[in-house]
Amino acid sequence: MCHCFSDLTEMSDEERAEVLEEHSTEELRAEYSAEDLETLGVTA
Repeated sequence: MCHCFSDLTEMSDEERAEVLEEHSTEELRAEYSAEDLETLGVTA
């Protein structure tokens, strides 16, 4: 797991935006739950 795949509740909005910019949707889906993906704004 990449160091940036932290608990979303502990991330700032800026940190969440960086995760979205730096990683593909597939990577995010592999690391986060459906609820976390919704928080990030990643849709099916």
